[in-house]
Amino acid sequence: MQKIIIKQSEKVYGVDSDKLELLGGFDDNVFLSRDRNIVIKFLDTKKHRKENLLKELEVIKLMSTNGINTPAPLLSQNGKFIELIKGQKKDFYIIAFSNVEGNVLLDYEEDNHLIKQWGRTLGEMHEVSKKYSLELDKGYLEWNHDINYEDFSKGTGGIIEKKWSTYMEQLSIMPFNKDVYGVVHHDLHNQNIMMSGNEMYVLDFGDVRKSWYAYDASIPIYHALEKNRTQNKINSAEFYEQFTKHFFEGYLEKTTISEEQYKLIPFFLEYRLLYSYLFFINSFKSNEMSTDIKNVLDDMRFRIENDVPFII
Repeated sequence: MQKIIIKQSEKVYGVDSDKLELLGGFDDNVFLSRDRNIVIKFLDTKKHRKENLLKELEVIKLMSTNGINTPAPLLSQNGKFIELIKGQKKDFYIIAFSNVEGNVLLDYEEDNHLIKQWGRTLGEMHEVSKKYSLELDKGYLEWNHDINYEDFSKGTGGIIEKKWSTYMEQLSIMPFNKDVYGVVHHDLHNQNIMMSGNEMYVLDFGDVRKSWYAYDASIPIYHALEKNRTQNKINSAEFYEQFTKHFFEGYLEKTTISEEQYKLIPFFLEYRLLYSYLFFINSFKSNEMSTDIKNVLDDMRFRIENDVPFII
């Protein structure tokens, strides 16, 4: 982030820009102001449209008013939820949220209570989306809004391009009715969950879109399995059984999922691996990748091309 951009946050939110702490974000664009106790996100206007940010804030408000814990969006000193800041080369939208005192969910693998709470939280979110499906029917991005059918996999090699084409064909004929498809978070991995005492808070609705509830439920499972895989804590098949058992126990306390949709979880896990691989390939130029990222992508590519079972 350019200092000149960060500096302008002083006028917008009254923070001391020299004391802002980088929290992270995909583009290292999320900062904490301890003096104001707020979190500020800087969003490149070339990557983010204002109307989509407004939808993100709309979903956060809807979830919050229906009992989901999530940081509250904050007005700027100009009375706006979204501010525009112009830079020398790039322009940015800025949005701010109340800071939640707590810790990101890290050690959960052997805590069945936390896994169940995670599932219960997502189930409650899906039930809110179903309840307000008519209000949420217009203006939201669809599941494939960030995927150009051909270009997303172009140049990655015949095996991957063919697999991607097959997935696109299969997904395009899936049901889109309101019981299985609606507005979802789309990125509820453990680092988008904050534990404040015993309360679970949902962070970062930046990927909100319309998609299948079963796919949205597969995303936490995918990231939990990948985390367990890299740390080699528990046998993957054992961990999969344990995690899904307790996750869906919590999930089904708040909403429903048909047997047909539930059986799609393994399919969605495989799809998420390919989608994640292509997302990173499209997000980075090769000279911008660290050695660690390149190694991870090489491993993902090997697994995809050689049909390595997701659950071993």
